[in-house]
Amino acid sequence: MASFLSRKPVRRAITIAIVVVAVVLVVLEGLIAGGILVLSSKGPAPVTISSVFLKVQQGETATGNPWFLPAYVNYTSNDGYPIQVSPGGSWKVVWSFLSIDTVNHTIYTVTASSPFTIQGTQPTLQWKVPPADDDGNLAIMVTAPSTPGTTYSLTLTVNALTPS
Repeated sequence: MASFLSRKPVRRAITIAIVVVAVVLVVLEGLIAGGILVLSSKGPAPVTISSVFLKVQQGETATGNPWFLPAYVNYTSNDGYPIQVSPGGSWKVVWSFLSIDTVNHTIYTVTASSPFTIQGTQPTLQWKVPPADDDGNLAIMVTAPSTPGTTYSLTLTVNALTPS
């Protein structure tokens, strides 16, 4: 009888421990399912690009219009921004334009505001754009900064002016 009495408190403690663990697991599962508790991924936090502003350095036609339209673009929430990329990761920004001049113009360079870098373009630069090209597309591969968890806006400058 004495051995039965000594096991009773141990069984009771084990039962209470199991109930407490089960309740904690159910509460945690509910918090995760409800989005209140978010478990971090194993990788670093992404870099957020809140918006992209693209501007074109260019001349004017004989009638005073810019060579390329649009002369600037604000890529914002209507264009899928903000976006998140891995620290040091790349993504593509596409400038769709038309050339309204009657002569060829060359796109020489594309630069990105710090701390972004340009990985490349398609087509490659220097690119001679024919007159009255009404479906021009310049794809710009941009590399994000490597600092995890940061948010930036990006300015891209397309240069169609003859380099000095």
